[in-house]
Amino acid sequence: MASIAGIDLGTVKSEKQTKSSGLYAQPIPYSDSSDALIMDIMGTQRTITVDGVKVGTKAELKSFISFIEGLQNGQQASAIFVSSLVDATRNVLIQEFTWTWVEADVNEIDYSLTLIEGSVIDS
Repeated sequence: MASIAGIDLGTVKSEKQTKSSGLYAQPIPYSDSSDALIMDIMGTQRTITVDGVKVGTKAELKSFISFIEGLQNGQQASAIFVSSLVDATRNVLIQEFTWTWVEADVNEIDYSLTLIEGSVIDS
C-alpha cells in the first residue's frame, strides 16, 4: 500500500522512479566519446511519479484532495512516502499534484503525484 504522510494513496496504477546524476561531461576535441572527461560533482536526485485512482464518497475524495494540497502549501516540510513496490520509505516534497474527477463516476478520481526526494533547507 502506497502512502504519503500516512495517507493511503488508493490504487496505484503506476509508479516511476528516476534517479539522476548531475554529471559534467567535457568532450575532447578530435577524440571519440570514450575519451570524454566526466566528473560526478553535482550529486544525485530522485524523482518519483505516482499515477493512481482514489475511490470513496464525494466527501472522502474532497478530503483526500485537501490533504495533498495542504502538504503542498508553499512552505513544505518533508513527508514520508511509502512505495507500493519498493520496500523503502523516502523523505519527499510534492512538486506537482494533478487530479481528474469525472461526473460519470462520482466515487473516484484519477491523480498524478510528482515527488522529489530530499530534505528541506531551513531558512
